[in-house]
Amino acid sequence: MDYSREELMMIWLRFAPAGSWRAEDALVDQMGGVSALWDGFYGEEVRKALSGEAWTALEAIRRAGESLIVKKLDEIGANAVGMNGASYPRRLLSLSCPPKALFFKGTLPGDDVPAAAMIGARSDTRYGRQQAQKIARDLASAGVVIISGLARGIDTAAHLGALEGGGKTVAVLGNGISSVYPPENRELCRRIIASGGCVISEFPPDAAPLSYHFPIRNRIISALSDTVILIEARKKSGTASTIGHALDQGKEIFALPGNVDAPGSELPLTLLKEGAQMLTCAQDVLEAMGWMGIRQMSMFDKKDTLGKAPEGDVILEALFREDQTFEELLEITGLDASGLSARLTILEIEGRIQRIGGRAYTAVR
Repeated sequence: MDYSREELMMIWLRFAPAGSWRAEDALVDQMGGVSALWDGFYGEEVRKALSGEAWTALEAIRRAGESLIVKKLDEIGANAVGMNGASYPRRLLSLSCPPKALFFKGTLPGDDVPAAAMIGARSDTRYGRQQAQKIARDLASAGVVIISGLARGIDTAAHLGALEGGGKTVAVLGNGISSVYPPENRELCRRIIASGGCVISEFPPDAAPLSYHFPIRNRIISALSDTVILIEARKKSGTASTIGHALDQGKEIFALPGNVDAPGSELPLTLLKEGAQMLTCAQDVLEAMGWMGIRQMSMFDKKDTLGKAPEGDVILEALFREDQTFEELLEITGLDASGLSARLTILEIEGRIQRIGGRAYTAVR
């Protein structure tokens, strides 16, 4: 990529620890711009304004020159864009503190493409995971970009669903772009990029996934999106911070209802009481946001044989109502034990049901 000097200077500032960003922003204003900060970096006022860690990180690059910035990006196979860059997401400019620059791999989302954030708990339930993947799949199939955070649980399900729907998805990291966290999502990260999506971070490329990074990251997930979809989370959680950002930004909130006594239903049910949109399927979002015409809904046009029980299949009809134990299925179906075991084995092989521990089963939706 080609960078203007001003853009390179903005990228340079992102190499400092996130904890020093407020001081840097104030210093940029004091110095009269980021280029002026670069030129006057060795002055006494800069040393006094920055922490030792921040000054050392920026000085190492300043000493080597502007070319080191591009070299560092090339080494990790990433690009970057400053606030004044042509590809910088304009949605982020509405933030009170937009990132001065972003590091990214893949293709940044266009500003005119419908985008929905999907968020939820890391310690997800089977219900939440299945719903997140299905709704993300159908939204992506309709041409909606899915934004999430690459975390375990609901984030992972959202990204996988978008890929399954043949759409694009964006992962916003709480760590540096040079590594993937959690590490088991390395292959998912590769697939996101290969499919035309993007992985982005505002943190220094080598930044670790520190706990305070994630609330900072969450404002970007919300800002990149037209609407925020909550699958499941507790009231006091990192997910709640994303909802807070979304409300501050005036975003439409959708919440998936769950069991009233499930911990992950706390935040969705609270938001539904307070006026959030009810979410039962992708069409709820598409209709409310006026997105029904953006692309032919291939996932809705064809009958999803794994999404509903064939008429007359007593076992699947029972499991689509709720999970059942082997003993309960014996009573419901009237089959003997050997006959039921054989039928359950076939349904498992076909991918229509899953064993969920002991002798209990659930339908694959």
